[in-house]
Amino acid sequence: MADNKSLILTYIFSLIGGLFGVHHLYLGRTQHALVWFTTFGGFGQYLTSVFYGFITYYAFPDTWHKQSLLSLFIGCCTVFAIAVGTQMMGTIGPRQCSFMWPLLGALLGMPFIVWRSDLSPSFNIPAFLSSWIFEWKIEWNPTYFFDESVMKSNELQCSKLSKRKRRHFIKRCLIFGFGIIIFTSIFTTALYQNLQVDIKGRRVRVKDVLIDFFKSQQFLLLYQQLLNVLRQLWSFYLKHGFKGIWTQIWMALDSESERQAFETLNISYDASQKTIETQCRTLSRQWHPDKHRNPKDKAKAEAIFMNIQQACDRLSNERKRRQLINTQKRENPY
Repeated sequence: MADNKSLILTYIFSLIGGLFGVHHLYLGRTQHALVWFTTFGGFGQYLTSVFYGFITYYAFPDTWHKQSLLSLFIGCCTVFAIAVGTQMMGTIGPRQCSFMWPLLGALLGMPFIVWRSDLSPSFNIPAFLSSWIFEWKIEWNPTYFFDESVMKSNELQCSKLSKRKRRHFIKRCLIFGFGIIIFTSIFTTALYQNLQVDIKGRRVRVKDVLIDFFKSQQFLLLYQQLLNVLRQLWSFYLKHGFKGIWTQIWMALDSESERQAFETLNISYDASQKTIETQCRTLSRQWHPDKHRNPKDKAKAEAIFMNIQQACDRLSNERKRRQLINTQKRENPY
């Protein structure tokens, strides 16, 4: 565990976001965090490389797989993803290896992905070759562990070993975020290209459904309405600025709250102040908790009584606010 890290916070991060590697990020283990996030909790080196290759291969459109050059490009991207999965999972801890070796192993298995005619691509063989060559060329990092007792007993030897430096927290977050963006883009693209839904007993790809929707008259109408709203919003902004927009939003929310208060009191929106006060007194007496003996009825009455009091306070404050605004307008008409 990294120095000066709280064990309690580590367990809290593990419980809250352990599946996504949040506790590893807190401890300074950026690579661990990326592996945990992209493999949904982490699994073996071989399975990680297969998974990375699988989502990368199927993230490309079907039409690309039928063309020679594009198919070769997809194969290169796939073996690169397999090598990345092998490297990321294999170099966790004191093990280290040049990325060239897992990439070479994945490239040796590339024919099983690209040149299989009508057969499905095989990700197992490139992943196996990548992992096998990686394990063959693996080296152990002698500076990974830092033992103070060894330093005291042999200062000359330990002077050559430096304690591993942790990256700055912001830098770790940037690396972690960049990795998440790449993985999420590939994963969502793979889902978009291949996910199917059942519509009236017929399997249809989500991609085709979305394409049809974007070409439909309903979407075009919705698009035009959205453009009109944005134009009106921009014109309003140029005339009144951001403060005017915020005032309009606040007034809309305020109006909704006032409408709910009238509904709670069961009176019309144009009711007079006298009617509001009379209804407040009547409902307060009716739903006062002291008038109910049964525990269930008492609990229900307490909830209703609180809503009534809040509605009455809301309308009373609104009346005072409007009176103040009207007074200011009369005193300063311009």
